[in-house]
Amino acid sequence: MALFTSDFIIKCRAATYIFLSILCFKNISAITTNNSLVTFSIAMRLPQVVINENSIIVGILSIFLFNIGLLDVLSLIHYGKIKAHFYKDFVLLRLTSAFVITFISYFNKVNVKWHNNFVFLYGFIELWFNFIIYNCLKEELNDVNIKTKRKYEDKVLNEQIDNDEED
Repeated sequence: MALFTSDFIIKCRAATYIFLSILCFKNISAITTNNSLVTFSIAMRLPQVVINENSIIVGILSIFLFNIGLLDVLSLIHYGKIKAHFYKDFVLLRLTSAFVITFISYFNKVNVKWHNNFVFLYGFIELWFNFIIYNCLKEELNDVNIKTKRKYEDKVLNEQIDNDEED
């Protein structure tokens, strides 16, 4: 049994992205001058992004992060029905794309548009959340398969016992 369910982790990811979008909209300098992000950027040798609070990119970034959080919230509405497909398709696709974004942002030192602390941080957060969701979903679907298998084995065993009693 897992410590957290995939449903809970997806809710946390949605809340994180919505919180970051509100923080971007209200005060982008709270993110850009965050001590953890600055230390992380220096340790990873990534260029730091400096954004003016009146820049157009702040609104675009805020809307982008809000839409990602909103997509997670909307996927939770029918989550029970789509859990297996969510596991096979969506999480694996997001995990792969996050890995590619993180890889490119760290190793593409020529293009500063990709090689900076914001792109790397987004890829890292996405990668971390999707690894956790992928493992939780894998364990949850495995538990469902084990329960189904046991139920089927019990049914077959009960039918064999009933057949032996009739003979």
